[in-house]
Amino acid sequence: MVRLLALVCLLSVVRAAPLAAGPALPPAPLPAPTGNVVRVSSVAGLQNGAASITSNTTIMIAAGTYNLTAPLYINGTFTNVGIRGETGNRDDVVIVGKGMSAASDGGVPFGIWVGGNVSGVTIANLTIRDVYYHPIILNAGAQSPLIHNVRLVNAGQQFVKANPNGAGGGVDNGVVEYSVIEYETTSRDDYTNGVDVHTGANWIIRHNLFRNIRAPQGQLAGPAVLMWNGSSNTLVDANTFVDCQREISMGLIERTPSDHAGGIVRNNFIIRSSTISGDAAVLLADSPGTQVLHNTVLLSGTYANAIEYRFALSSGVTVANNILDGRIMARDGAAGTVSSNVTTASPTWFVAPASGDLHLKPTATAVIDQVASPRAEAGPDWDGQTRPAGTTDLGADEYVAASGSVPTAPRNLRIIW
Repeated sequence: MVRLLALVCLLSVVRAAPLAAGPALPPAPLPAPTGNVVRVSSVAGLQNGAASITSNTTIMIAAGTYNLTAPLYINGTFTNVGIRGETGNRDDVVIVGKGMSAASDGGVPFGIWVGGNVSGVTIANLTIRDVYYHPIILNAGAQSPLIHNVRLVNAGQQFVKANPNGAGGGVDNGVVEYSVIEYETTSRDDYTNGVDVHTGANWIIRHNLFRNIRAPQGQLAGPAVLMWNGSSNTLVDANTFVDCQREISMGLIERTPSDHAGGIVRNNFIIRSSTISGDAAVLLADSPGTQVLHNTVLLSGTYANAIEYRFALSSGVTVANNILDGRIMARDGAAGTVSSNVTTASPTWFVAPASGDLHLKPTATAVIDQVASPRAEAGPDWDGQTRPAGTTDLGADEYVAASGSVPTAPRNLRIIW
């Protein structure tokens, strides 16, 4: 397979890779919806369709721009419902609020609001932008949401917000994948996150781009991915973070029981410009049993510690096989195992770090073939490539030398944002 890495600056790099490489971006289409399909092509049709949705119904939105006059509410006891863009291209359907920095929400505080008892809601193949609070809000009672191939731009607060019920329950089994979550410049203020989940179990956040999750000058934004308030067993896998101030936080504060428990942070690319102030890239705060494996992090001197684990309940932590340009620090009584990490990474080891491309160059010999026994929990690398026993590389990318030829019938063409 040929990986074509085309970023927003139009810089591209072509590298040969095995046919078994991972999912493409744009992703393969979702299966066709089952049940009823309601096609809409106007704002009124879209809002009415959401308000009158029933189980086993998908609203399919025609290409176009939809300037909301109210949120799209999905509220009731439903199973298997969805809102999708019809073409499969997230840029073809653009849902627009009244602006994240307007004087008020203008009657559109949210983009899509899900509550009641909704099990299995799919939001896919569309863009939501310029919303005063949350482009997507999921309230306790909603379960198993799938957010697939969306672009969320310019949110007044959190882009994806999953709320608790106040009694120890929340939104479980969520998936956020193949999506772009970003500010065009900065947030409105410091109260923002890309994905913010309270009291949620078994979430998967994979193959996304988080860009510019940062506050105005002099302020510090919340983490791009924040899993806390009793959340557990989160997988944060193979994402790219570009110019965020805090990237991944499993837990945030000290509490009993723990703020987060278990889970894995693995195979992520994290790059931060030297001009952007920030904090630790990966924080385990009151998060026992969490693993941080095979990530590649370049903070460019913006903060001394690339990875921190904090508080006495953060026991049984594992930090292994990461490439970092900052320290790994235990704080406030945290305890764990730290092994086989490099903390002196150089930008010269990577293909195009300024653009978020942290694939290894062949000259990065300090980190190539340095792991004799790969950890099964680390899974495939950022591209979905298998890590070979005996010659595994550190960090998120398993280096594959160019073969000099393009395989016939490649599995996919990987295009990055």
